[in-house]
Amino acid sequence: MIRFKPLPIMSLLSIIAFAVLISFGRWQWEKYEEKTAAAEEPVAEMTIASYQPIEGGMQFVFGVRPDTHEQGWRVFAPVQEGDSIIFVDSDFVVGRDSPNPEEIRVPAAMRFGAPVSGASVRPEDPGPFAAPPRPLERRWYAVDLPAMGRNAGLENVADYYIAAAYVGTDGRAAANPFALASGADVLPPARHLGYALTWYGLALVLLAIYFAYHASVGRLSFQRPRPRED
Repeated sequence: MIRFKPLPIMSLLSIIAFAVLISFGRWQWEKYEEKTAAAEEPVAEMTIASYQPIEGGMQFVFGVRPDTHEQGWRVFAPVQEGDSIIFVDSDFVVGRDSPNPEEIRVPAAMRFGAPVSGASVRPEDPGPFAAPPRPLERRWYAVDLPAMGRNAGLENVADYYIAAAYVGTDGRAAANPFALASGADVLPPARHLGYALTWYGLALVLLAIYFAYHASVGRLSFQRPRPRED
């Protein structure tokens, strides 16, 4: 026989906290499933040859390179192709502080009109934990193409960007390390799985603490049924 007298306020707060933890766990689990499926899909490649760079519209997106683990800023250079504006993830500037827009130029190959090739990426919407952007400094912490376009005074911005090759200090071009089939952040699926298990684990811990506390104050007890007297 179970005797249980829940504390009203503690129970209400625990229910709310439990629902939040489960929702976070489910969100990370869905990200894990999406990225696992996307990892098996080929990356859509795209090339544009007739375009015009827009020098004054560059925006900077903070990121950590998955190949070198360096922190820095991805240079998103807008180009005009027909009636559309396409952002090109064209360079990476190492450093915690965002670059000075006056000191960063569109890569030379793009200024000379060389064809731009790379993965065509449709980014996800910024997540709830993304740091707020600083539009006046052209500083972004998640790829938000519509907002980046408005910040540069541009219209008809495409809903995808091109992850072009990065040219190193030695002049050699290397594949863009941020080019993912999912178009999402650079976290691998296993990281999202780990986060999901963490949130679910915290939910179980919350339940354990809740019932343990009620047991310690005598509001939860287990009693053996009394034998019937004939």
